[in-house]
Amino acid sequence: MRFTRVFVMIVALLSLVSFAFAEDVITLNHGGAIQTVVASPVDNSVFVSAGGDHTVKLWNLGEKVLTTFSGHAGKVNAVAFSPDGETLASGSDDKTFKLWSIPEQQHIATLEHIPSDGGSASIVTSVAFSPDGDSLATAGYQTVKLWDLSDNTVSHTFEHDNWVNGVVFSPNGKFLATLDGEQIKIWNPETKEVIAQLEGDSEWIGAIAFSPSSQTFVDAGADGIVTLRTVSDWSVYGRIRVYASVSDLAFSPDGKILASAAQGVDFWSVEYGDKIASLTDHDDWVQEVAFSSDGTTLASSGRNEGTLHIQNIETHLGSQPPRDVVRLIYFLPSDRTAQPDIDTKIETWIKGVQKFYAGMMEQHGYGRKTFTFETDANGKAVVHHITGQFTDEHYNNNDKWKVWDEIGEAGFDTSKHIYAAFMDFSEILDGLHCGTGGNWGNYGGVVNLIASSECLDGDFGLWLAVHEIGHAFGLRHDYRNGLYLAEGLGEEEDPMVSSACAAKWLDAHRYFNSGISFYNEPTTIEMWPPRAVDSGGIRLRFTITDADDLHQAQLLSTNLQEDYFAGREYIEEQDYLDQNIVDCQSLSGSSTTVEFITTQFTVDNDTVVLRFMGGNGYFTERRFSIDTTSLSQYLEDVNGDGIVNIQDLVLVAANFGQTDQNIADVNEDGVVNIQDLVLIAGAFDKSAAAPSAWHRELKVTPTQAEVEQWLREAQQVNLTDPAFQRGILMLEQLLVSLTPQETALLPNYPNPFNPETWIPYQLAEPGEVSISIYSIGGHLVRTLELGHQPVGIYESRSRAAYWDGRNVVGES
Repeated sequence: MRFTRVFVMIVALLSLVSFAFAEDVITLNHGGAIQTVVASPVDNSVFVSAGGDHTVKLWNLGEKVLTTFSGHAGKVNAVAFSPDGETLASGSDDKTFKLWSIPEQQHIATLEHIPSDGGSASIVTSVAFSPDGDSLATAGYQTVKLWDLSDNTVSHTFEHDNWVNGVVFSPNGKFLATLDGEQIKIWNPETKEVIAQLEGDSEWIGAIAFSPSSQTFVDAGADGIVTLRTVSDWSVYGRIRVYASVSDLAFSPDGKILASAAQGVDFWSVEYGDKIASLTDHDDWVQEVAFSSDGTTLASSGRNEGTLHIQNIETHLGSQPPRDVVRLIYFLPSDRTAQPDIDTKIETWIKGVQKFYAGMMEQHGYGRKTFTFETDANGKAVVHHITGQFTDEHYNNNDKWKVWDEIGEAGFDTSKHIYAAFMDFSEILDGLHCGTGGNWGNYGGVVNLIASSECLDGDFGLWLAVHEIGHAFGLRHDYRNGLYLAEGLGEEEDPMVSSACAAKWLDAHRYFNSGISFYNEPTTIEMWPPRAVDSGGIRLRFTITDADDLHQAQLLSTNLQEDYFAGREYIEEQDYLDQNIVDCQSLSGSSTTVEFITTQFTVDNDTVVLRFMGGNGYFTERRFSIDTTSLSQYLEDVNGDGIVNIQDLVLVAANFGQTDQNIADVNEDGVVNIQDLVLIAGAFDKSAAAPSAWHRELKVTPTQAEVEQWLREAQQVNLTDPAFQRGILMLEQLLVSLTPQETALLPNYPNPFNPETWIPYQLAEPGEVSISIYSIGGHLVRTLELGHQPVGIYESRSRAAYWDGRNVVGES
């Protein structure tokens, strides 16, 4: 449907429009909240913004001209360029979409998106031109319309169950992707058939895109996970974790970089999945991003700030050091003089650390594998000098760790690399240490060192360096006895960095292996109920699953050192939670159950940590609470309630046939079967739980028929093992206890009557069962027809008759 409207073009010189430069960022004032941003496919200097002020603005930075397209009566949600860059489409809340001529700077047409039900026009949420420019797709309420631009008519309607908030063609024209927030449909534009239906990793999907080669498809949304799929079969080949809700995605023209819009703009390597750079110049959540046609410039808009940022990104993308390297910083307070030989001292330091790890890895059979540090073209260590904003006294009397705020402001991203900062202060850290270190996830870490001769020179300086950078690699304190002395460190014993456990960890570590992909499948770690063992220790089992293969598991204990920093005015009475290794084991495959038996956990240890290193160099950890004062000693206690009884029998029976890791697999042969059940029956006497020990409060009890079946299966196994034979005997006793000698109605409970009650009974022979309830005066109140019932005791709540306290007509 066409209709008449007044359309206004306003052309102005950019010199008359409000804009500003902040370093290499051009900030343009749109005049209202920006909803969408696109770049011309043919002119690197042309960008378009549109949004809440009902206008579409075309910014020609080359000619310094702004053209404003007016005529929409509502917020403009989407704009798109035709492939030749000469036509612009815009979709709006006013339930229309418009076509505009760029060369002639005039309105071409206004059309409405009518849903399939033929009702009123729909808001237009998204628009996209086909790669040949002959068609336009518009998205709205439950539909995507495909328009033939030769006569501006609808050639096909694609159906959805919900509002469609995204539509995009693949550059080769073979696919059309439509998005309704929860589901993505991939269509063949020629046959109009659905090729695939994709579920995103986010509850709400807000962005989809095809790579320029049409070989990769990406989606992202509220959960902050960008999912990358291979178009050939739509399988997931990688996930990028942005850790913030993603509102838009854009590929660079060469397809090597993916930009995500969230709290800022992040650039990711499509090949490896690692973060290349970030832009943080927006004051608001970033709504949209768009690359210029040559990939040198990025346009971005804040959600509500109303400004369009145009930024040359060549320096951001081209000046990054190699991945997974240690970078070196010399931090000098504003009132101190730099040490003249500091760069040489730092280079000697880092080379000594590198040599130590190479020797340690070789000693454990991994070759002279070690990490790399940042060097210049001549192979010399690069040391970045930063002069602090404050004096030495200020840093000594305040929080020294705030130097990392200044380091970050200088452009160093500690989430991407490991940084060793040599701080030229006159006092040591916290009055306690010459250095500290720690890792920040899998990508980065920090090492803090006092750049003084007392801290860095000699054997102590080398030990300190090795130890603290070991923490940055993710190594934890190791206080176990009888482990290796650290090579080359004199008498300083430090198994944290020299043990077989440490070497195994580093063998798969990212910083010790080049070219590892950053794509990583999630790891699941589940702890089984802890068990006490005869030695007075604890048996801990964890099932670990990771599609990227397993490499190592470490069991850690936690020690809380209270008031560790007491006496430091700026960090008074802060506790310190130290983690140290209890044991570690090598792993393989993609799923396994690892077992640790230890006596190191006492009533003071209420937390255990299981750390895991995958074969792809990713590591993670999970904390579990344990109560060492009330642990079951028996494997047969599968429900972990401290006793072995009928409930454990029923739990095993409910898991019959289950394979792999299962808590009901008592003998751990990989399958839950009759053998596990009989072993539990045989363990009743371990906790003084004879068959008669069950009662009506048990949630589930077995029937006589079930126990008879168990006995038949157990006797067919015909094992002579004493524990198995004892289990058969206990099942026979259980069967006897479940076979009453006479039929009887038993006292109801609870008693006196509550608003509801359970009425137990027992049957010496099978038959039709009904229970009649009378008033005190002898009048029939209610009859419960229970049907045909087999021989047995019907006492537990799951089997007894239930009465809700009402008569036959429902009166209380």
